[in-house]
Amino acid sequence: MGAKALAYLPLTVLPLLIFTIFAVNFLSEIPVLNASWLGYNIAIGPFGDQGLFGILPFLPPLVYMLIHVNYFEELYFRKDVKRVIIWGLLHIAMGVAIYVAIALLPLGFFYKFIRDKYDVNHAYALHFATNLALIMVSLTAYVFL
Repeated sequence: MGAKALAYLPLTVLPLLIFTIFAVNFLSEIPVLNASWLGYNIAIGPFGDQGLFGILPFLPPLVYMLIHVNYFEELYFRKDVKRVIIWGLLHIAMGVAIYVAIALLPLGFFYKFIRDKYDVNHAYALHFATNLALIMVSLTAYVFL
């Protein structure tokens, strides 16, 4: 259910890739925006700096977590604008740098638009597919670049 929303996948993945290519290096140099209480992204894990074998053990639990968290995120946090902002900022509690949490807000509003236009299953399918695509792109870039 919600497969129709996958037609919007380029509208979620491409802006994030453009953001990563053109803005991350600049924004990560700003100490206030680069603040993260963990010092690393919880999705990558604490051993992300140790190469591919530091990241691979975290992928199965990450995908499993996304299956569940993405659905409830769409169910509870896409009901109104205030909740979208709260969830975007809660990413900071997950160890995501402030500039990344702020960059995720427009995407949260887009998922809200999809939920309002279709339903929660469509927003969930798009959100989960976006996360899977980003994981695949990140792994591919990590291995080949």
